[in-house]
Amino acid sequence: MNIPKLSIIIPVFNEERTVGIVTERILATKFPGWEIEVIAVNDGSADNTASVLNSFSSKIKVINLLKNVGKGSAVKAGIEAATGDFAIIQDADLECKPEEIPLLLEALKKFPRDAKIAVMGSRELHGRKDHESLFFHRLGSLSITKLINVLYGASLTDTLMCYKLFPRATFSYFQAGGFDSEMIFLTRLLAEGYRIVEVPVSYTPRSTKEGKKISYKHGIKIIFKIVTFWLKSHFVRK
Repeated sequence: MNIPKLSIIIPVFNEERTVGIVTERILATKFPGWEIEVIAVNDGSADNTASVLNSFSSKIKVINLLKNVGKGSAVKAGIEAATGDFAIIQDADLECKPEEIPLLLEALKKFPRDAKIAVMGSRELHGRKDHESLFFHRLGSLSITKLINVLYGASLTDTLMCYKLFPRATFSYFQAGGFDSEMIFLTRLLAEGYRIVEVPVSYTPRSTKEGKKISYKHGIKIIFKIVTFWLKSHFVRK
C-alpha cells in the first residue's frame, strides 16, 4: 500500500517573529506512516516574513503573494499547490502546537481510507481552558459553532479552530476569501455529507497587541456568510 501524503498549509501574514519557530517545529515532528510536504503562503506580508520563509526554501514550498488577499485566499493558493492525499491548515502564530497534528492523523485510522471523513481539532474538548481568558473571542467562537450545529444538525464544539484535516476530494470546496473561507468550507463539507470528527488539542491564545488578527467584525461577516450559504444551498437543493 502506498504511504499517504499530508500537505501542511501555513498561511502567513506579518508573522516574522513566529513563523520560523512554527516551521522548525513542524519539520522536527514525527509523522509515522505519512509522507509530509509543507507549503507556506506569504500573504503579502509587509515585515520580514518573506526572508524568514525563504530561509526554509530548501525544505518547504514557499509561495509569496504580491499583495495581501486574505487568509482564505492564502490557504486556497496553498491547496492549489498541494500534492497530498490530505491537507491540514496550520496557523503561523504559535497558538496551536504543530506537534499535535499527528493526533488528527491518528483519528483517521478508525475509518476506511475512502470514507467521507474530515478531522478537526477542538479546544473545547481539551482539559485545560486557557482560552477562557479571551472571553469575547471564545463567545464568538461558541456562537458561530452553535449556529452551524443548528443549521446543519451537527454536534461540533469548536468550528473556529485552525486545525482542519481534509481529503483531496474536498480540495475544490475551499474558496478564496478572508477568515470566512474556512467556515464556508466547513459548512460545504457538512452539506456534502462528510462526517466531522473532533480531536482534543491544546491552545495558547494571544492578544490583539501580540498580533491576533481576527475580531468581532470578522465574526459578524462569518455569521452573515454562513446564513447566506445555508439559504442558497437549502433552497437550491429543495
